[in-house]
Amino acid sequence: MQSILHSLRNVFAGLLLLSVLLAPIFSCSLYRNDRMWIPDKKYEVARKTYDNTNSLALTEQALRESHEWQRAEINEAIYRLKKQYLLE
Repeated sequence: MQSILHSLRNVFAGLLLLSVLLAPIFSCSLYRNDRMWIPDKKYEVARKTYDNTNSLALTEQALRESHEWQRAEINEAIYRLKKQYLLE
């Protein structure tokens, strides 16, 4: 009986840890227009891409095609670019 309770406790702890680790990945990208925080280094990549293309659409396309950005991160980068360059 003790070993069953110990095993169940380990399974529960593992599931809890997994949910805590995966929550930031899935929590902010449920809807198409959701945004999530990105570090300044990642934003710099988006800013440099925008400076080279001078187009939000091309910047978004380049970020999407790099497969290193989640949809919500791209949304955040585009939002910050619009604010920085007064595009809206």
